[in-house]
Amino acid sequence: MPGRHRTNSSALVLCAALSSACQLVSLPEQDSDGAMSDTDGTTAEPGPTSGEVPTTGEAPTTGPVDPSGGTPGECDFPGAVQPIFTGSCSCHAGGQPAGGLSLATGESFAALVNVESSQAPGVLRVAPGDPASSFLMEKLSPAPSVGQQMPLGGMLSEGQVATISAWIAAGAPETEVFACSSGGQEGEVGEIELEVDGPVQVLVGETTPLTALVTNEEGEPVDVTLTWTSSAELTLYVDGKGVLLGVSPGTVELTASAGGVTSAPVTVAVVDHDPPAATFTQVRALTDQRCAVSGCHVDGVEPGDLRFDREPDRLWEELIEDEAEQVDMPRVQANAPTNSYLMHKLVLRTPAVGAQMPIGGSPIAAAEAQVILRWILSGAEFN
Repeated sequence: MPGRHRTNSSALVLCAALSSACQLVSLPEQDSDGAMSDTDGTTAEPGPTSGEVPTTGEAPTTGPVDPSGGTPGECDFPGAVQPIFTGSCSCHAGGQPAGGLSLATGESFAALVNVESSQAPGVLRVAPGDPASSFLMEKLSPAPSVGQQMPLGGMLSEGQVATISAWIAAGAPETEVFACSSGGQEGEVGEIELEVDGPVQVLVGETTPLTALVTNEEGEPVDVTLTWTSSAELTLYVDGKGVLLGVSPGTVELTASAGGVTSAPVTVAVVDHDPPAATFTQVRALTDQRCAVSGCHVDGVEPGDLRFDREPDRLWEELIEDEAEQVDMPRVQANAPTNSYLMHKLVLRTPAVGAQMPIGGSPIAAAEAQVILRWILSGAEFN
């Protein structure tokens, strides 16, 4: 389609990538203006590749998360700042936001602007017109005076920090526009169209990439970060790059949004399917790499009474035989991913208790969730 640009989402991050050693697990310490511990968190590393399935669109391409250069444009809090919070910062969402600080849509502004930090008494989280005096900006910088830098184990891109700083410098307006920094968005979003050719179908246990066409109000291509939303995440999971994973049979509505603009919904049918099996050996390899490290679900640090540094048979028993600690649901129920709390914690943005795993990180990649799903679907055996 002339004048349009094909882009794929790469989730904006506030509580973004944790360290590679423990990227997809809960952390034990509570940080009043940062992250908090959670229960029954877990991880998955890319395992089985997707099988040959019907796909729509091309393989994902990713536009720059932090575009540089260009002329500063106009931004506003709902369209430019809020997506940094809600797009990826699951630790500050849901019924139990970290440190009591909710960055959810409709709550973040009141929780930040002219509100005293619980970690640094006398210092405002956001001091309108003064980024240097705002504790939020300190927490986004290396070596804050209190607690840890946000995001845990990583940092925002220069463009993301610049956008937040520009908002604060402009007086932290709630709805009015402000001048974006040159490192922020390159243009306002006029239209988002999901690129599909006919009905979209995904097989249970398989992945399918989807792309979107994004233009500004003049019909020119723009590079933006998209937030993908599935109307039923336990039927169809979509990760931050627009890769779909069929979890259970059903029909869902899928949208992509950015800059206050949301695409027309696309109906996706998830079809029953018997995918290739994954083994517990594959699962254990993932948890060894991501979870069984210092500070993450190991001896002495056991959020949810779940340890990943046990012998393989003991870990399997913990997952298969024990109920989740805070909900009436098994951690893993063989052949039933939608009744396995492990899957709930991986794919639901707002699980029943705590936050989506990885705590403080962008949502798990579809290929990572796939290996856990296939293991459960194949009977969750000790193999």
